Amino acid sequence: MSTIKQAKVKENKPSEKGSTPVERGIYRVNYPSHKGIRAYLKFKGTEYQKVFALNGGERKALAKARKWRKEKLREIQDLPEANNPLKRMQSNNTSGITGVRRGKTAWSATWVEDGKQMHRSFAVEKHGEDEAFKLACQARAEAEKRIYGQVFQAALKSER
Repeated sequence: MSTIKQAKVKENKPSEKGSTPVERGIYRVNYPSHKGIRAYLKFKGTEYQKVFALNGGERKALAKARKWRKEKLREIQDLPEANNPLKRMQSNNTSGITGVRRGKTAWSATWVEDGKQMHRSFAVEKHGEDEAFKLACQARAEAEKRIYGQVFQAALKSER
């Protein structure tokens, strides 16, 4: 007769005391003195954080924490010292737009999404030089909007 061993299931309950990660930069805080949701981010050695009380419920506090963190991140990215790669032009860029390049036969847009390099190409033979460039710029703008919630590059904003 064989016995079947059951694996212990680890539940995601808030710990008795301390801080439990919910998602990147968001923690559930459970101390005797205070309980809530803490939004946190660190940029170039400076820490930014804010704790949201559970007064209106945990879902509302979590939503507020996510919103605060997203807005703070955007604020930091807009600072000149942020050196945001989406705003910095590489010296070998000939298109004038980060993530848009001319290949032998096509214009293509590239970006990184969920850790994977993504691209879309538009053939010059099929669309023509100007239209292929515009389509590549539009694809890059759509990707930035989807990933970051906004289009960062001014040149892409005017292309739309």
